[in-house]
Amino acid sequence: MARVEERIVKKVAFIQNRVQRGGRFQVSVQMIKALNEMGIEPDFYCYRARLKSDQIKREYDESLSFNFIVIPELKLPFEWNILFFNRVINRYLKIYDLVINSNNTSYGLSPDLNLMSYVHFPRKYRMRSPLKSIHFPEGQKKSFLDIGSDPLRLAGFYYRWDKGIYLSDMQIANSQFTAEAIAKTYHVNPPQVLYPPVDVEIIQPKKKPKTIISLGRFSADKRQLEQIKMMSDLPDYRLVLMGFVNDKPYYEKCQKAIKDLNLENVEFWPDATIEERNELLAESQFFIHTLRNEPFGITAVQAIAAGAIPLVHNSGGQKEVVPIDELRFDKESEIPSLFEGLKSQEVLDEYRDKLQAHINQFSSESFRELFKNLVLKKIR
Repeated sequence: MARVEERIVKKVAFIQNRVQRGGRFQVSVQMIKALNEMGIEPDFYCYRARLKSDQIKREYDESLSFNFIVIPELKLPFEWNILFFNRVINRYLKIYDLVINSNNTSYGLSPDLNLMSYVHFPRKYRMRSPLKSIHFPEGQKKSFLDIGSDPLRLAGFYYRWDKGIYLSDMQIANSQFTAEAIAKTYHVNPPQVLYPPVDVEIIQPKKKPKTIISLGRFSADKRQLEQIKMMSDLPDYRLVLMGFVNDKPYYEKCQKAIKDLNLENVEFWPDATIEERNELLAESQFFIHTLRNEPFGITAVQAIAAGAIPLVHNSGGQKEVVPIDELRFDKESEIPSLFEGLKSQEVLDEYRDKLQAHINQFSSESFRELFKNLVLKKIR
């Protein structure tokens, strides 16, 4: 593919109601970098940001050039916060040639906007599901008393009128799994897939045998608690739980579980820096991810690049990231036996080589070039 070197002068805005560390913002960083390479300094609109501009540059890329614009926020339940943001933000966006939407829904945005929506998973699909969370397919149904998210299910009901996608809105999915969910939700053909960017510089560091790393915010849907319980059956292995503390009560529950189970082979690295993450990835022999219906799975790609062998749930976009059946499971109870099948160094090397060749398609450089071509289609 020819590199896009064209430099243009256009006004571009990002919109996302809340900004914090994680896969969604990692995508935004590479989009900003791609726009900078095209001579564009975008504005980034949000209600709130847990990251400051100087912190972002320090942790991601000093050369990034963008403007954070934090608009006044009404204290609303989570789902209404997203919907209200999309309504309010229209008044700020009339001056822009292109608006990049990272809110996972275009509902409420003006049809007059020139939109590019990068969808990690369609919000309407989540809201119209009868389950409290698509990540707990065996879990409980939605509650009318979910005060913090969607009391009386009113936001979910409101999505009934979200009938389609405007012609001016270029939808881009982060995986085939997400593309199929968009098609099912809006009765359209699956949109183009542009896999999230990941730093896939392949390394072959010296590994600490039987070391397992888990990456992801501390949250019930990430199932760190199940991972901790699993370690009772893996006494010879060490588990490192790394991620930012998104849910403090859940984090404390996980800490308590270690004491209750009298485990000495589990350790926590909350709110670790990127440098600490990379160092621990480099020494970990295995990576574990237990989220159901993960739309993509950036952390699995990062682990593979660092030479770790991933074990992931057999659902969602993880099937696209980890195409080896023997490295996927349906229940946590299967995991100890999977480790038993991974004792041969020959098998480990074979899997590692196959996976590292597979993830070349997820490189940040490839993402930026594809993204720039899509931008040019929208603003020329």
